[in-house]
Amino acid sequence: MMASASPEAAWDTARFLGRKGLFEKPFRLPLSAISISGLDQVLLEDIGQALYEFYQALDALYRKSSVDPSLSFVSEMLDRGKPRELVEFGRSKKFRHDLPGILRPDLLITPSGPVLTEMDSVPGGVGLLHALTRSMRDVGGSGVFGGTGGMLSGFASMIRSQVPDPSLAILVSDESHDYRSEMRYLAECLDADFFPAACLHPREISFDGEGIFRKDSSGNVIRINIIYRFFELFDLPNIPKIDIIQYFVKGGKLKVTPPFKPWLEEKLGMALWHHHRLDGYWKSEISESYRGVLNQIIPKTWPLDPTPVPAGAAIVGLEVKGRRLLDFQSLVGLTQKERELIIKPSGFSPESWGSRGVVIGHDLPEEDWNRSVADAFSAWPVTPHILQPFVRTSLFEFSCFDIDTDSVESGLYRVRACPYYFVRGGKAILGGVLITACPQDKKIIHGMTDAILAPGAPVRLEMSL
Repeated sequence: MMASASPEAAWDTARFLGRKGLFEKPFRLPLSAISISGLDQVLLEDIGQALYEFYQALDALYRKSSVDPSLSFVSEMLDRGKPRELVEFGRSKKFRHDLPGILRPDLLITPSGPVLTEMDSVPGGVGLLHALTRSMRDVGGSGVFGGTGGMLSGFASMIRSQVPDPSLAILVSDESHDYRSEMRYLAECLDADFFPAACLHPREISFDGEGIFRKDSSGNVIRINIIYRFFELFDLPNIPKIDIIQYFVKGGKLKVTPPFKPWLEEKLGMALWHHHRLDGYWKSEISESYRGVLNQIIPKTWPLDPTPVPAGAAIVGLEVKGRRLLDFQSLVGLTQKERELIIKPSGFSPESWGSRGVVIGHDLPEEDWNRSVADAFSAWPVTPHILQPFVRTSLFEFSCFDIDTDSVESGLYRVRACPYYFVRGGKAILGGVLITACPQDKKIIHGMTDAILAPGAPVRLEMSL
């Protein structure tokens, strides 16, 4: 459901985004915030806190698995392809309790409720959602999840929870260049309303014996005591001065969030949630109500481990159209109807973000599917892949504004909801929801030219007398 508004409001949004330099990648403009039936405040708050508890438990499980032989398969799987020095740095006792400050689940909207496709702890869209909400506050923006200032104040309070008197640098790498404009806008807003902040390329920071610093437009030296890391950990070899940054982090003169913990940035976490050997662990670490939430949103997920299954054994829970598959080799040769499956790289790879490496089985000829399975098997030692069932999403009718034709267009769209949670005081606080709506013929939902990007809002109940 989209609240009614005029095309002039969409033009205002376009002008605002253009002035802020946030319209580099065009998308369809919403006429107002989008409401999705069933996606309410209570559910979203439960999902946020459930995921926070999951991150805590996953981090503790990883540490436990590195010393407990009965759980060694966890760290062995999550450490695949990671440089030893990065693993050792992340395992340092100094960072034992560090968790990502922003949690963003990607939720597909289905007839049976939201389904998780990814847990993103280095998410884009923070600045964009703040800008969309701010630009639309006069046409329904005041009713959005998190309120008109939820994204900015949430980000600021998350940073302050880690450093009480912050001087922030948001570091954006070349790999993440497409997000630089929105992160620059976010830093400008933080700098104006909360504390010193700047969006920088890593090469723009300097250092001396006391720590790292930047210079403002007047040449004044500004000390930096916290970095928001907007680059993936696989990209570390390409980050200038990363050794210096890690040196000061370990010495306590600098804070970096999200922490350098690659095991928290793997889709394999979803497979571990469903692992039959870990049922008891999750029950001991996560409250019953939140386990129910996680069971509801996390789809069946398997690590595509090519290791042969012993005779008499089988892959737990792996069925295709009612037929039980004994091992992953049986994926080769499935019919098109049986290939309603998705293969994804788990993490620590340029192919693991932005939907780059996603393979949809029933969209491929059999030869290409078989090759994709073989490629995933070959990649297992360095880039583990996961297997999930293809999720059929609900269709919604939306209207949007087309700048090129200066007209309102309507159509059927598939929807992904991305709530942003800012962690502080042991709580995951909802700051806002970015709705991405793609035309019904698109199998993968992500930001694209044909997509509508809009703030999410609660469904408003109409009362009659």
